[in-house]
Amino acid sequence: MLMSSTAKLKPLHLNMINLVMFQGVWWLSILYQNSALWLTVPLLLLHFYLSANPLQDLKLMLKVAGFGFVFDCALTLTGVFQFQQFPIWLLLIWCHFAISLRYSLMFTQKLNWQLNALLGGVFGCLSYLAGARLEAMILPLELFYSALILFSVWLVMFPMFVNVSRPQP
Repeated sequence: MLMSSTAKLKPLHLNMINLVMFQGVWWLSILYQNSALWLTVPLLLLHFYLSANPLQDLKLMLKVAGFGFVFDCALTLTGVFQFQQFPIWLLLIWCHFAISLRYSLMFTQKLNWQLNALLGGVFGCLSYLAGARLEAMILPLELFYSALILFSVWLVMFPMFVNVSRPQP
């Protein structure tokens, strides 16, 4: 049974729940793509139910997921990615990622922008390469060029996302 009050949830517990949810959504989305929406959408709604700041989370999600998904669409239109079907599942990954910036990825707010750039470049790139390896998408360019583009994009985007996710005074 779900809690009737989020006051019972400690921040550490919500961070751990967020970490598990984000990883679960990534794997479900990559392996089952749009067929996983019946699980990934309710997990997103569960986060808002558990959140002590659902409006702040929604605003951050709209900014980050909106920008990220549009950017991924641009990469698709320029031939960096190819999908078998329109990837609604990718939008759900973006939504969960955006929320993670204030929870399980909150530690990045204490890091300098250079380290965040490096972390984003490496792990953002690896996430897409893993998705392609698991056949969620096709990278039509040579692996080196795909990795170079993805590394460069995430080198810039991740510090920007971390900055946007910082609590406003």
